Amino acid sequence: RPVLVLGGFVAVLAMGAAMASWVLFWQPRGVHPSFEGRVDAVVMFGGSGPRFDRARALMEAEVAATLVISDPNDPAAPGARTAFEAFCAGVHAYETVCFDPDPRTTRGESRFVATLARGRGWRHIVVVTTVEQASRARLLLERCWDGTVDVVVVDSERNRFGRVVYEWAATTRAAVLRRGC
Repeated sequence: RPVLVLGGFVAVLAMGAAMASWVLFWQPRGVHPSFEGRVDAVVMFGGSGPRFDRARALMEAEVAATLVISDPNDPAAPGARTAFEAFCAGVHAYETVCFDPDPRTTRGESRFVATLARGRGWRHIVVVTTVEQASRARLLLERCWDGTVDVVVVDSERNRFGRVVYEWAATTRAAVLRRGC
């Protein structure tokens, strides 16, 4: 009998974790932006791959006048830093703000973007990130800044299971240990 109770408890716990993973990291809220027209800025959190292409596509669609890009310090994507530097040094039809967050984390990125947004009087931004990071990115930005944050997601080019495990740890740390901006 105790084995059955323990087995049932473990099964319920596993189902709860699977459902929470689905809601947080596979289908996070607010990733189909409700913005119409222009916003103050498009922000791309660091990383390589499709998020850079999606951020540029939003700018080419004239969603905002400013593109804010965090350094994609990504050892898994050689060449991303070179492409980032070349893009940031280029001339564009829109303003480009490139930055290296301190610390090099989503929290550091959120702090930088919040300071920039407050200094410029922004009220609405669109953040481009991976689907797995969307919930945590929104959480941290909303802790640091009181404006409207919409999130546009792209698929991660990495192992989805590994990304979800990482995001569980990072989100738990943000929710429990690092509650401030």
